[in-house]
Amino acid sequence: MLIFGVDIPLIEVVLGLTIITLILLVQAIVLVTLLVKQQKKSRELVDLVEDLSRTVLSIKKVEVEELDRLKVGRNHHKR
Repeated sequence: MLIFGVDIPLIEVVLGLTIITLILLVQAIVLVTLLVKQQKKSRELVDLVEDLSRTVLSIKKVEVEELDRLKVGRNHHKR
């Protein structure tokens, strides 16, 4: 096979392309693996943030109930 005027055996061209393809395949596998791991970490972070939000909302609800109770007690005491 002639490449740029140089006669190169076809098997060496095929072997070179095979090596390049394998390297690209390994890189793609590594990237997909890293993306899956990162997605799992992101999902865990979302779950933690949702838990934190629920906790903060429940604390605020208790605070509001306590303030309402104190407010009603003070208004009742004035009468």
